[in-house]
Amino acid sequence: MKYRRLGKTDWNVSAVSMGCWGIGGQWGEVTERAATEAIRAAREGGVNLFDTSDSYGMGRSEELVGEVLGSRPDDVYIATKVGNWGRRLDDHFPYNSVYSIYESCHASLHRLKTDVIDLYQCHINSPDNPEIFLEAFETLKQQGKIRHYGVSTDHADVVKAFNVGGDCSLCQVNYSIFVREPEKELLPYCRENDIGVLVRSPLAMGVLTGKFDTGTTFDDQVRRGWNKGDAHKNFVKRVELSRKLGALANADRTLGDIALQFILANPAVTCPIPGMKNPDQARTNIRAADGELAEEDLRMIDKICPPETTT
Repeated sequence: MKYRRLGKTDWNVSAVSMGCWGIGGQWGEVTERAATEAIRAAREGGVNLFDTSDSYGMGRSEELVGEVLGSRPDDVYIATKVGNWGRRLDDHFPYNSVYSIYESCHASLHRLKTDVIDLYQCHINSPDNPEIFLEAFETLKQQGKIRHYGVSTDHADVVKAFNVGGDCSLCQVNYSIFVREPEKELLPYCRENDIGVLVRSPLAMGVLTGKFDTGTTFDDQVRRGWNKGDAHKNFVKRVELSRKLGALANADRTLGDIALQFILANPAVTCPIPGMKNPDQARTNIRAADGELAEEDLRMIDKICPPETTT
């Protein structure tokens, strides 16, 4: 496993880290054994950053992470998020005061079985009140309940709002071969301001693994909307592009490796955080950290999926 400096935290984190949304059960049923074995397999493979959220499975993901990593060593980092509790159940918790964020943080600390959260992030893509989150985060930091804070967003102006005092340590962004918009402003801003970047959906929610075809249907909570309408048309387009990208794969690298190594090629990125629902997925994703794409590979990717086109 290779390691990279995470912005102004000065921590060295695994070049491929673990996204823990999947183990919360919203991407299909996951047994407790599979989830905990996935975390252990990732750790054994050198992963030292685990990203979760209080909203993933309504706290279930945090509980599983806490079960395995609650008494972690100093060089293993847990990132979690606040702001989306109950959203997928149409029962959204209000975040209109610092006290709601304090309460959420205390609940996360309990589920994670820890006294301090290493990285705490606002989970609202475009919050109406970033100042409330900033006030809460600064207080929680002074109290020793969080070490660093940031925001999960796809908008450069939101990152700037959270970095108004220069203390935003990380941004989590949707970025992949299919989603190149962050290259225009968000990623350059993060690089210029020493803000670490965690990349979510680097495999385009599984499409860039090459395991789907145009007839695949979904029944999980996150992707079931892909089965019809414009979402299905976009899914079919992505599958067809994945087939073309598959020409770059060979005996030594899969399409998934290529997708993750594409992310790692951007100098603004700290690490992708692909989902890992079982130990086999963990081991498969981790190996991408050991390779890198040549300039010719990157040119071919640009030819198949031009940077100005987002699907």
